[in-house]
Amino acid sequence: DLKRVVKSCGGCIQTTVRNLTPEVLGTCDRFEEKQVGNERYNFFYGGPGKKSVSVVLRGGAEHFIDEAERSLHDALCIVKRAKANTTVVAGGGAIEMELSKELREYARSIKGKPQIIVNSFARA
Repeated sequence: DLKRVVKSCGGCIQTTVRNLTPEVLGTCDRFEEKQVGNERYNFFYGGPGKKSVSVVLRGGAEHFIDEAERSLHDALCIVKRAKANTTVVAGGGAIEMELSKELREYARSIKGKPQIIVNSFARA
């Protein structure tokens, strides 16, 4: 946790209160201590490392918390990979959606029963 605070607010980890100088102290725009459930948390707003964030997961059962944590981890890994790699591989029905779009456009160019058949196939 200390490493995260240093990354967010700047400064350095100190093992003693002696020789404290402004160079080793971190800064933030606003600091709050809040109670969430039975736990107390420190919230740092603003500061030199504004790209950091903490997520507090709460729930009724440990199983739900574990599942939410795995889902959040998966989502963050996807975002990290998407930022690192600028290429995209189509998936999740992308090919089917593109085919449907092309079929609907083609159906506009024909008349009669074939248009109805092609449109129905595109919607399926």
